[in-house]
Amino acid sequence: MKTKNFVEEIHKDRRKFIKENKSKDHVVVKGENCVFISAPHGVKQTRLGKTKVAEIGSLALALRLQKDTNSYFIAKTKNNFDDANFDEHSAYKYDVAKCIKEEGVKYFVDMHGLAANRECDVNLGVHFGINTEVDELALNELEDLLKNEDLVVWIDKPFMGTTRTLSGGAKKAFPHLWTIQLEINCSITNNPENEEKCRRLYEALKQWIKNRK
Repeated sequence: MKTKNFVEEIHKDRRKFIKENKSKDHVVVKGENCVFISAPHGVKQTRLGKTKVAEIGSLALALRLQKDTNSYFIAKTKNNFDDANFDEHSAYKYDVAKCIKEEGVKYFVDMHGLAANRECDVNLGVHFGINTEVDELALNELEDLLKNEDLVVWIDKPFMGTTRTLSGGAKKAFPHLWTIQLEINCSITNNPENEEKCRRLYEALKQWIKNRK
């Protein structure tokens, strides 16, 4: 029996999720651990009047991680001519803050997609370490898990997760929080031919989440 292609499988789940929630601006799911996964660009967004392409792989992978780790989760499901990561104020950012404030969230992972022509597989945006300073070992562990899967990992290049972003803004508002802007090359998450690499990436991220206490 032929094994299902992992990339095709997670995108099938993504399409179903979007179809079921297409009338909503975003969806919030409560979890049972201390990790909060965010996918603000899984649908098209509008930044300064310009429409930007959806980062579908970030949402597809985020959905599978939430399902398998029972983490807290938020994802944009409709383009309301806004950008949940860039705009200073949004309903999405309000619900991120509300969940962090009311639940036992310690780690906030904001997932995005890198253009396929980028030379790295994963970019960890930590704003010179400011966003991860409360648990430096967690950042080291994440980097090691990814590199052990033969993935090319860059820190703060090309994106840093500054205070204007979801991850940087959350850190500024909640100093106890560990946050990261996790950028993943879309050639991994969107191309079925890279299924094996996508599986390795997923397993590394899943293990990191399960190791959080």
